[in-house]
Amino acid sequence: MHKIWLLLLPELRGFPPGGRCRALRCAWDTPLEPIELLGLAIAVVAVAALTQYGLADPAPASRLAAALLNLAVAVPLIAAAAAPIHLRRLRRGLRSQLHPHHE
Repeated sequence: MHKIWLLLLPELRGFPPGGRCRALRCAWDTPLEPIELLGLAIAVVAVAALTQYGLADPAPASRLAAALLNLAVAVPLIAAAAAPIHLRRLRRGLRSQLHPHHE
């Protein structure tokens, strides 16, 4: 288990070291809540709005290059926006494993 997971998901400390990978795998199966889905949708729309581009040269090569550059910028932005939402889901999944009667 990488130490970064223990920093990002402090709930993992509640599991024995040998069971942390299994607990994390189970947490990945936690469904997204409606508010989390909304957050992901907003992130995608915001990144799409931020990465719009216009071209003066409509040549196919220019369009392809602009699209690839746009993709190279958009993917990390979406990942950065989505990461906190997925961490929230994982933390919720780990908490539900630690305290199953609270769900």
